[in-house]
Amino acid sequence: MTIPNWRYHELDHPGADFDALAEIYDRNMQNYRDIHAEIREILSFLNLQPNQTVLEIGTGTGEFALVAARHCSKVYAVDKARSRGINNVRFLQGGFLTYQNSTQVDAVVTQLALHHLPDFWKQVALMRMADMLMDEGKLCLRDVVFNFDIIDYEDSIEGYILRASEMMGDEFASRIAAHVKNEYSTVDWIMEGMIERAGFRVVWKDYKDGFMGTYFCIKQPAAAPF
Repeated sequence: MTIPNWRYHELDHPGADFDALAEIYDRNMQNYRDIHAEIREILSFLNLQPNQTVLEIGTGTGEFALVAARHCSKVYAVDKARSRGINNVRFLQGGFLTYQNSTQVDAVVTQLALHHLPDFWKQVALMRMADMLMDEGKLCLRDVVFNFDIIDYEDSIEGYILRASEMMGDEFASRIAAHVKNEYSTVDWIMEGMIERAGFRVVWKDYKDGFMGTYFCIKQPAAAPF
């Protein structure tokens, strides 16, 4: 695949090097989020059948992919993670803007990865994910999404960083501050609009702490031509 020189280069994103720190990051996040409960929540929505396939983009250490593999035919896990000997998980290198599955899948999952892209490229990524899904296929998206009142942005950000410091220590809090300053998280109403514009219907959404957004979506069938 030839990549045009004007396309955003995903590996140049300004966040922490979580490819190198993925296992440490996941271990730390267990103290901040209930990752296993989040996986159960996603699996409940997907209701995977033994003949179905799942694509996860930004799989990291592969926690979701490895659990999902017990419930479906195949998982395509796109990132740089290593396999743990499960033969129906295919680990692949790529990203939102470059990976293309050879066949459409039943579900797409992405967690804490889409914020690596500026909003224009987020929209492209969401449209590409929709293209790789069958009609009525399901999308689970979880990411850092600003859902506080923008008028109170200073107090909201300072309060969140303070809570992170109290729960996880100063190093983790400094990463939160760097994320706000340098990365590409967007606000809730923009994210919802981009999801819908990509051809999805949001069937459930949840916002936590002013900074985390979760969306369970279904791909709408294309309108029939006149």
